[in-house]
Amino acid sequence: MQRILIPLFFVLALYSKAQIQSQLYVDGKVFDELQISDSMKLVEHVNKLQVAWVKNGFFFSGVDSVKQVPNAVSVFLHKGEKWKAELKNFKGSQLTSYLTRQLKSYVNGGYPFASIKLDSGILENSILKSSLVIDPGPSINYDSAYFFTVLKTNESYVYQLLDIEPGNPFSERDYRTIEQKIERSSFLTIQRPTDLSFKNNKAKTYLDIKEHASSTFQGVIGLQQIQNGKTTAVGALELDVQNLFRSGKQFKFAWERFAEESQSLNIFYKHPFFLNSKLSPSFSFGILKQDTTFLTRRTSVGLNTYVAPKIELSFEFETTNGTLISSDVSVIANTGLADFKRKTYNVQLSKGHFSSLGKLKNDIIWRFSSSGGTKKIQENISLPDSYYDSIRLETNFYRFEADIAYQIKILKRQSFFHHIRAGTLQSEELLSNELYRLGGLNSLRGFNEKQFFGKSYVLSRVEFRSFFENRSYAYVFYDHLFFSRELRTDQPYGVGLGFALATSTGQFSFALAVGNSADQNISFSAMKAHFGYISRF
Repeated sequence: MQRILIPLFFVLALYSKAQIQSQLYVDGKVFDELQISDSMKLVEHVNKLQVAWVKNGFFFSGVDSVKQVPNAVSVFLHKGEKWKAELKNFKGSQLTSYLTRQLKSYVNGGYPFASIKLDSGILENSILKSSLVIDPGPSINYDSAYFFTVLKTNESYVYQLLDIEPGNPFSERDYRTIEQKIERSSFLTIQRPTDLSFKNNKAKTYLDIKEHASSTFQGVIGLQQIQNGKTTAVGALELDVQNLFRSGKQFKFAWERFAEESQSLNIFYKHPFFLNSKLSPSFSFGILKQDTTFLTRRTSVGLNTYVAPKIELSFEFETTNGTLISSDVSVIANTGLADFKRKTYNVQLSKGHFSSLGKLKNDIIWRFSSSGGTKKIQENISLPDSYYDSIRLETNFYRFEADIAYQIKILKRQSFFHHIRAGTLQSEELLSNELYRLGGLNSLRGFNEKQFFGKSYVLSRVEFRSFFENRSYAYVFYDHLFFSRELRTDQPYGVGLGFALATSTGQFSFALAVGNSADQNISFSAMKAHFGYISRF
């Protein structure tokens, strides 16, 4: 029995440093020199080298010895003679793919030092006939991590977030993606590359993690004209707790008054890694009141899980109820309003946090979702039966949405920011109190809050930002909306300028905007002013 790949047990005592000078010797001669940041990179490099040799017929190559001094390690290998071989069940390139696949399987399943052997080898006419077996080597589990800074956040949450829970089998794939997975959190960042060491069949990870104040309380005040030409104040309050009880739980409360008698309320809660599983359940509730016309209530429960280091998959069941407040036929006639009840199943893929785009850096985030379900229009006893003569009472309902935002540094302190949102609603009987609501500070600046109703829309928000600090900048913007509602389409746009000023505890913002649409010409008398303050804690 001969060993093809000898396990690199030397890394069991090799502690990672910032950079380690490594030299590879093959048959007594210097073969390669490289800088490594942790032992697993050296193991991976040697394994790839040996797989390439086996592919070319050097079946008895292996590691002879390892010498280690502070900040340097030398690995001595032998290449051996080249042989012709007949390996059971493998021909040509199948051998390479098999070796690579098997090594990845073991190294990601708790056996980072697995080796491949030739078993029952027979030499006939200078041809080696044998079969392959796997020697898994020692089983390695994650040990508790070493944190360079004491964290206030619960360490068990950090382990689950990064997939390095103590006692679980070591996975090179999970270790390699730690710096990507930390971006799942909006309040944790890694200050320097992670390190790794092996000892006593345990893998210890060294993490330099910094916590940030990411929970926010913000208020926004705006001024807008109402139908009688008077000016009224609108505004919003939002509380977003990102690390509730220091365990990664999220709670969000948002209230908005967007017209004189219209307001909305939204509540959201997310519980990460429920019962130590990979699933994070969530709950949300929303209510919207449109003057004295209608009321819409929405409730949803969901399950969320990560399918890639930065990508989250969400499933959600949502119920929506629309209720008419007014029963005056003369008021709601020809408006397309009605009482309804809707049930939908939603699926969503998302990456990143929108708050990350407030800094001077290149970044991209996105969200794609689709929904499908049924809707039933409920007859209001206060309305005559004739009101429902031309309305289908039971229909299917579909919704598709996309949300992409990115920022690109174009000069030393300047950046280009672009946010694109799009959505469409599909139903044979689409009601006015189901439509998208657009307009205002968080969508189309230069117009009243939730001024536009649409069944399909594409919104583009462009900003040129000039930073004078990491979170402080002045900007000019251009917003453009394409939307449709029944036979009407419009392309309103808004332009303006503003600034965001970071303080020791938050951020103050101010924006001035004017808009143009089919019903509104650009006029400084119709200028919208928005004031806001975000407190971070």
